[in-house]
Amino acid sequence: MSLFHAKHAKHAKHAKAEDAGGAATLTTLALIRSRDAIVGSELMNPVAGQPPSLDPGQRLLRMDADHRAAVLVAELLEGVRFESSGPAEAAHSAAILWQDASGGTVIAKIARPDLSQFREAVEMVGNYAELRPDRVPEIEVQRAELLPFFASILPLEESRSEALLEMLYRGLDITTHLVMRMKLALACPRPSQFSDRIQPVIPVPSHATLPSGHATQAFCLATMLSLIRDSAAKVDASDRLFRMACRIAINRTVAGVHFPADSAAGAVLGIQIGRYLMARAGRCDPMRSGSFDGTAFVDGTPGDPVTRDFHYQVLQDMMEGRDPSTAFTPVAVPPPGAPLWTVLIERAVKEWGARWS
Repeated sequence: MSLFHAKHAKHAKHAKAEDAGGAATLTTLALIRSRDAIVGSELMNPVAGQPPSLDPGQRLLRMDADHRAAVLVAELLEGVRFESSGPAEAAHSAAILWQDASGGTVIAKIARPDLSQFREAVEMVGNYAELRPDRVPEIEVQRAELLPFFASILPLEESRSEALLEMLYRGLDITTHLVMRMKLALACPRPSQFSDRIQPVIPVPSHATLPSGHATQAFCLATMLSLIRDSAAKVDASDRLFRMACRIAINRTVAGVHFPADSAAGAVLGIQIGRYLMARAGRCDPMRSGSFDGTAFVDGTPGDPVTRDFHYQVLQDMMEGRDPSTAFTPVAVPPPGAPLWTVLIERAVKEWGARWS
């Protein structure tokens, strides 16, 4: 997925480059010779040492970025579980929950549209191809990078926003884990499987289509950034962060690899993952459960449904309870705190507060 894959591909490339350098570099040989020269055959005289004086959160900040990421992802996935209902081949619905005293509270539940709805939406996807000449530069960049598009809206310079950017990268990691599990369970087909006239302009991913991974990631980023600004922030389609998330999602339909329903499902899942992650650090008030029913993502009447598109106004209707496909309900007890993650979020909040300095 997006940045997650690009980041790990970069790490793999660096590892291969180091292996190609041989077993011993010039620096290694020089260190061996210099130690022999200054230590000689003297006996070791170890110091006594002291017990640790830093708490786990402080020690976390001393770890290398990759190892710190592994710790944070592990902490954030503790207590998170997955459920699905329906045939094993293609579940009707799937849900992500956090474990609590009641057994589990839903973070997000997604129900897949009917196969006939996907078929009816193929023509709409085909019509989006008219926008390809205008959108291809964005589509290509967004295959690997999403953060620059949000950094064009808010000040996220690397030298001034270290914790903010690390927070967003961990959000991307978590969304990749969770959306892929959803995709695997729901097993929804891609537009090009219905018609050879879609002719996507980018390679079609091998995994299932709904929810859209790019939409999930983009809406998670927008949600996390909005909650850094205000822990009681609502999703507002007029907010540039969420308008950007919408555009990123729609670009995947323009490219020919996603249906509008995929974007709508990804929006709900991404918003809910973003809320959950920020709630683990006390930055989401109130926390809600979210659900998306793909069978209700239609226009017209129940007896005469019409394929629905996804855009800013649809998002606003979904968030304000005017769309029958989507519901958000407050939860009785918020998710448990994540102490290590909270250390990072508190640093990110301080960075945001000091952005004028």
